[in-house]
Amino acid sequence: MGRTVGHRRGTGGSRTGTLKSGALFCGIGGFCTGFEAAGFENAWANDVDPYACEVYRNNFPATRLIEKDVRRLSVTKDRLEPVDVLHAGFPCQSFSQAGARAGFNDERGKLFFEIIRIVKEFGERKPRAIVLENAPFLTMGEGGVWFLEITRHLQKSGYWFRDSSAQVLDLFELSNIPQKRARLFMVAWSVDHFKSGRFCFPELSQAPEKNSAKFIDFDGEQEDHCYLPTNNRYFKMISKENMDTHKLKHIYQLRKYLVRQKEPGVCPTLTANMGHGGHNVLFVWDRRGLRKLTEQECLRLQGFPKRFKFPEAVSSKQRYAQIGNAVAPPVAELVARAVREKIIGEARR
Repeated sequence: MGRTVGHRRGTGGSRTGTLKSGALFCGIGGFCTGFEAAGFENAWANDVDPYACEVYRNNFPATRLIEKDVRRLSVTKDRLEPVDVLHAGFPCQSFSQAGARAGFNDERGKLFFEIIRIVKEFGERKPRAIVLENAPFLTMGEGGVWFLEITRHLQKSGYWFRDSSAQVLDLFELSNIPQKRARLFMVAWSVDHFKSGRFCFPELSQAPEKNSAKFIDFDGEQEDHCYLPTNNRYFKMISKENMDTHKLKHIYQLRKYLVRQKEPGVCPTLTANMGHGGHNVLFVWDRRGLRKLTEQECLRLQGFPKRFKFPEAVSSKQRYAQIGNAVAPPVAELVARAVREKIIGEARR
């Protein structure tokens, strides 16, 4: 792993063999955190959301961040450094089973094509690999048409990509983190650098036993604003579902007009609307009462390291939204390590 990596046709990477990655739709840096942990150097990142960018700068001060609409991003004008891997968790609302399922008819769905445009602008110095993340339903939408469209554009851009190039990976199955978070990962390989697009995704091995108490403080107390008053309608709804909670340590999820009590040691998928109140907010009982999960608890449940911090200027609502939108770093790291292994393995031949 420590040997110098050879490079062909001017791709990224330093003389010391460091592999470099670039990020589109970087958000607060879930992908970047994972790739950095896998030994990649984050060369640059792009996002348009000012709140996400503020959080990103706070945690990746050494990475060049271009804060602008991806539709206005230019390899030449913005002096984007060629990289070995381009990763992007492009907007999933258009491809989610829970959404309107507008696909490429939605402006957010069309942003996928900006990834293709950026890749083409690199010309012969295009990335060796492209790693994408989105909602699992993307492969099934419109009877598979969405996925076929992505396949066609990646192949036309000079990349190996087919059905086996995509796989749904679940944070719950791949780590000791108790959040059930199934996401679609897609990996495409440049035909200029690789003889095939064969790729071994991280295997769903037996994960360590889940202990939600390592991520959630069931026995302590939090700030006043975290707690529901006893006359609150959500308090009353959740109280009806209380089944020896203080011993079993459940998480409760509000789903519109009902409450879901999750089995002990299981956290449902964190969503971007957690901080909006009501729908999808997660609650637990602690020694003081019934409260929502804190931002720091959600960060840990998403797999961000303890050193990851929010700037004080970013509101609580935005913090929850950015966490829910983020790529889970532990899964990104596993994918990044597998990508790194293939790149180095090809270079050694």
